[in-house]
Amino acid sequence: MVGTPYLWILTVSTLLDLVVGLAIVWKLRRQPTGLGSAGTSLIHAEGLLTAVLGAGASLLIKVAVLKPWGLLSFGMVHLTFLFCALTLPVLGVCLLLASILPGNRRNTLLSGPAQTLAALLMLGAPISGYATFIEPFRLQLEQATLELPTERLGTQPIRIGVLSDLQAAHVGEYEQTAITRLLEQQPDLILIPGDFHQMEDDVFELELPALRALLGRLQAPGGVFFVSGDTDTTEERAPRLLAGTSIQWIDDAVTTVQIGDRRVTLGGLGLDFASDSAKRVITALETTSDPTDVRILMSHRPDTVLNLKPGSRVDLVVAGHTHGGQIVIPGFGPLMTLSDVPRAVAAGGLHRVSGNAIYVSRGVGCERAQAPRIRLFCPPEISLLTLGTPPVSRTANSPPDTTGRGIRSF
Repeated sequence: MVGTPYLWILTVSTLLDLVVGLAIVWKLRRQPTGLGSAGTSLIHAEGLLTAVLGAGASLLIKVAVLKPWGLLSFGMVHLTFLFCALTLPVLGVCLLLASILPGNRRNTLLSGPAQTLAALLMLGAPISGYATFIEPFRLQLEQATLELPTERLGTQPIRIGVLSDLQAAHVGEYEQTAITRLLEQQPDLILIPGDFHQMEDDVFELELPALRALLGRLQAPGGVFFVSGDTDTTEERAPRLLAGTSIQWIDDAVTTVQIGDRRVTLGGLGLDFASDSAKRVITALETTSDPTDVRILMSHRPDTVLNLKPGSRVDLVVAGHTHGGQIVIPGFGPLMTLSDVPRAVAAGGLHRVSGNAIYVSRGVGCERAQAPRIRLFCPPEISLLTLGTPPVSRTANSPPDTTGRGIRSF
């Protein structure tokens, strides 16, 4: 359920909810007392609230009907988003106009509380506009520092660039900017924990040269490494995507790189982080006796950290997948994480889970297909992680757009 038919479903659904809401509120008009003409009708706040609930019931019914026909959870989110972004604001506008336009005042009035409620409904439009057209492109540089044990400290810190969940539907200015800003940080190592693109097969064929060129820009002294995510797991696509680039695909593999005077042992997991091959990678990182190498585990899904031993030998887990929830409620956190890690961990940043350090990226892009393009209180990010000592600036004019976040334990 994608493409033009899906767009028609979204349009008809939004209009139907609006019609239901207007019909209910008009049906519940009351005759006022002491307001002049006997023909004047009054809409109370409870009538408007009933209309909102009725339109919401219409939404729920449509979701139940469409689910067997291929409506996914993200499609349900999309319908709900349009309900808040369009249906409710238009309902509020219609009722306010009906009470204030010349020639209508003698027919319909809103009570004071109803006017307030109608005005509140209208707030959904500007908030949704910001969440759709501004915040998804307000790319941030997030920085975090992880201190290493003394035996793994070197003369210089290790700087790791993280580029997660680009979810590219095509290669445009935004995608190019994300790569440019990451390279400006001059990382020693670049990690891509999956979901680099999200395209139908025909679009992928058209965009493949541009995707390769984009990936080809990524260079780092210690190398660039990639593991598969949910949207780029097709086995036939990955080799073609990475062909001609220096990026190494390390699903369920362990590799070693030298960065300065330190050896870094890097393990990568495929999408199935609980598979036998994934378990072998984790075992290799946890059991090797050498105490001096820095050990990093990269996985698309942060749930990987739940499969580590408490206080594991793995120094850092790097993951993406959650997009930070995309919609975050202040004081509560993300509404949806699609992960079993603690909500605060899935929201992004550097944390410890059972003594194991994990960094979860909020990602560069947004979920596509049936999902709406939306971010609220959860801007996209590229990340620079510093292992060993506090961050050292390598560019004289690097923009101080973010600061590092403290590490919390769970």
